[in-house]
Amino acid sequence: MCGMKRPPSCRELTFFNFQMMSLHPHVHLACASSMEEGLERALEMRDHQTWRHPGEVHLMEDNGLIFFSLSISCKVYFAQIATRGKLLFWGAKVNSLIDKGQFWRLATSSVLHANIGHLMVNCYSLNSVGPTIENLSGPRRFIAVYLTSAIASSAMSYWFCRAPAVGASGAIFGLVGSLAVFVIRHRRMIGGGKEDLQNIAKVIFLNMMIGLLTKGIDNWGHLGGLLGGVATSWFVGPAWQYGPQSHDGRRVFVDKAPIRYLTNRKTEPKNFG
Repeated sequence: MCGMKRPPSCRELTFFNFQMMSLHPHVHLACASSMEEGLERALEMRDHQTWRHPGEVHLMEDNGLIFFSLSISCKVYFAQIATRGKLLFWGAKVNSLIDKGQFWRLATSSVLHANIGHLMVNCYSLNSVGPTIENLSGPRRFIAVYLTSAIASSAMSYWFCRAPAVGASGAIFGLVGSLAVFVIRHRRMIGGGKEDLQNIAKVIFLNMMIGLLTKGIDNWGHLGGLLGGVATSWFVGPAWQYGPQSHDGRRVFVDKAPIRYLTNRKTEPKNFG
């Protein structure tokens, strides 16, 4: 998230000249390359095995949610300009106004941006990590992780940072946390887990250091989003495990995410290939 020195005026659009958080491109591309190899192995398993709860698996398919999210961010930013800052004032995380009951700010602040540079950096970061998470988790889980991370980011910023803030970087940190959870859970299934986790740790460490060394960056929001993404991804999954073989001798994979035990959802196995 991007912190602000003062609440934006409702009469003018204020552009803040801050260094914005970015997922470092070289570190992240290394992580994405390694994960792509893991996805290829996962695809091979999907093509030759049997999956339980197949509707939750969307590997290497269209990323409609990412395009939608990017489109919303751009349209909202243009609306900020058209309203001369009124929209920014209405939706930013401003603690004193949240204290008065304007709780929507915990969610709306994640779709607002302080300036065009802030918007572009977050769009680049979302487009870098988002498709991987959507492919691994499916659209419903992606939405759950993204929205929960955004609110968790604003909530932690509200508790520990008094400065107003806007931006989607907390939600993006949540996606990075979700990727870490997926790798930890499935490192033995798809391989390459140690290298993936090292690259993810580099991304998190680098951006936290940028936040510590640069004024105007809300590291509390980043940390809240990261923890929100980790917790949500752990709860909703996916958490694939080897199950018993089917009647034709093919391997069955069962989703053991904790949410399954609460919903008692059962789906018949389906053959792929």
